[in-house]
Formats: sequence, structure tokens, C-alpha cells
Amino acid sequence: LLKDSKTLRIWKDEFRGSLVGGFQSGCAAGPLCEEPIRGIVVVLEGIEMAMHERRKKTGTEEDYNIAHPITGGMVIAALKTGIRTALLTRPVRLMEGHLKLTLHSSLSALGPLYDVLSKRRGRVISDAMVEGTDLISIEATLPQSESFGLTSELMKKSSGQVTAPELVFSHWEVLDEDPFWIPTSLEEREDYGEIVLNGDISTGIANTALRFIRLIRERKGLIVDSHKIVVAAEKQRTLARKK
Repeated sequence: LLKDSKTLRIWKDEFRGSLVGGFQSGCAAGPLCEEPIRGIVVVLEGIEMAMHERRKKTGTEEDYNIAHPITGGMVIAALKTGIRTALLTRPVRLMEGHLKLTLHSSLSALGPLYDVLSKRRGRVISDAMVEGTDLISIEATLPQSESFGLTSELMKKSSGQVTAPELVFSHWEVLDEDPFWIPTSLEEREDYGEIVLNGDISTGIANTALRFIRLIRERKGLIVDSHKIVVAAEKQRTLARKK
């Protein structure tokens, strides 16, 4: 009991501030894209410290001391590494911002309009006729990452029969797609192919979440797993040139 109480007292007096700093450092950015994280709970289940017992005992807490010196930086680094490692052991998802889109379209341009929104993962919220006109007022939501070049594509596909959309930030939404999914069953391997000399890294085929992670990490200069797999890279091929 004396040993445990001395350990707890040392932790509260000397390392409590380092504990808070390690938590803040570990939760400041996630391990996927080094972006802010949300919706997590960190539970510190226990603390273990190596204590050394003095030969001459006095029957008090002073009989125990720390076996090896511990600094605040060591506590911060250990807690930060533990939090980031724990995040990767659980299913992770990206969160993306969604914009609210409002525009007017003619009846003949509804088909191309819906095609463009569907291709960009948009969802139509409402559509109603504008009184006194043959135009339809449409409200939809669209991921912010898919909004680049939207106006020019709508004008091109609809031949100018769609007004320029008004985009306003709407909400955050979880991208419910596993960035580390790999084909395991026979049907999945037939559809998406085998993973060749690439361990358990996802193939990235039609994986929007993994594509976003790679783009963000490339933009930030972080390490990115290779998109292309080269089998027998040491072999060279020389193409004959026709003269």
C-alpha cells in the first residue's frame, strides 16, 4: 500500500501536467492525414512505474523511490504514441464537409444535372416548380471536395440551361468507407484483383477514402504508400525503335 500511494503521489505531483500535454498532443491530429480528430474517448486504464525499495526501512512512503529517472517529455511522447497507435487499432473513418447547393434548371436539363450530381456523390434534397415559370428550383448537398469545377461542368452538360449554383457550407458527414479495406473472399479477389508483393495494403480500387488520404498526405509532404506495384522491378525491358 505504501508503494502504491507513493507512486500515485509522484504521478499527481510531477507528471499530471505532462499527462495533459500528451493527451493534447496525441489528439491534436490523427495518424491518417494529420488533421483534427473528433468523436473519440481516451481511457487511461492504469499506470505502471518501476519503484526501488531502500534497504533501511522506516515504514513510510520514503522507503520507495523511482528506479529510473522519468522526465515529462518521456511521458508526453509515450502517451502521444499510445493514443495514435490505439486509433489505428479501431475502425477509422474520414469526415468531409458538405455544401448546400441551390440552383434553377429547365425540364430538359434535369437529366444531365442529376447525372453530374450523382457522379460527384451529391444528394438532391428537394425540387419544386417556380411559380409563373418553367424552371425547377433544386436544393442538394454535395461533398466539398467534389465542388471544384462544378459550375463549368453543369453549363457544359446542360448547354447553359442551368443557373450557376449557389454553394453554402452545410454540415460535416462521416465518409462511411474503410480506407484499409482489402479483398479477401474469392468473389472480391475476382472483382478487384489480387494484391501482389504489397503486404496488406489496400488496393485503392474505387476507394474514395484512401484516395483522399493519399492526396492529402502528398500535399503535406508526408509518406505515401505507392499506388503502383512493379513486379520484378530489377528486370529491364528495351523497346526497339523503328528508324
